[in-house]
Amino acid sequence: MTPRPTAPPVKVLRALALAGPVLFTLDWILLGWSHPGYHFRRETISALSAHNATGWPTMAAGQVVLAASFVAVAVAGLRALGRRGAPTAALLVLAALGTIQATVFRTICTTTNAAWCTPLPGTAYPHQQWAHGIGTGIAFASLLLACLACAVATWGVDGLRDLAVVCLVALGIALPSVVWFLRNVDTTWHGLSEKLFLTSLASFVAFAGWRLTSIPAGREPQEET
Repeated sequence: MTPRPTAPPVKVLRALALAGPVLFTLDWILLGWSHPGYHFRRETISALSAHNATGWPTMAAGQVVLAASFVAVAVAGLRALGRRGAPTAALLVLAALGTIQATVFRTICTTTNAAWCTPLPGTAYPHQQWAHGIGTGIAFASLLLACLACAVATWGVDGLRDLAVVCLVALGIALPSVVWFLRNVDTTWHGLSEKLFLTSLASFVAFAGWRLTSIPAGREPQEET
């Protein structure tokens, strides 16, 4: 009798880890281009899945696949690093939950999006707007901390120093970008800062998924000497 597998095959984890960031990024680029008047520098990705936004299911699907990639990398981290990878895995799962919350509870189109999406009054869907903001905050913070935790977990591990370096590079882009994002809520740079933040961390997720699935399961991580 063939034993039942206890974890997803490595190829499935790797495919999910790579597909999520790629599809999410292609989603917001192509969907943004499909809306004449969408301003990549000023407008956010969330606007593409907002109430009244044409094509919002496409953006929502990209966000769900991205959340699945977070879970795949979490499983890959536990598989490759054992308890050493637990903090990264826990934060990635939290980021996935925040992403799902921000997807289910959608924001609204405002006057900023008036060139391509009919604006709604600020009082529309108040509970959804609140839940969307909370979910986005959870996803952003958890993803940032997961990148930091991954850098710490892999820095001294034999064969994974490159992953630690990629994590630090991603953090070097993401940290100033999120500060820029928060300080420019009402300026024309709000959307660009968000896209830099998410692209840097999506790259971390993809690279982490690829590298962690290349480590044999059950191998005790070895410290570099």
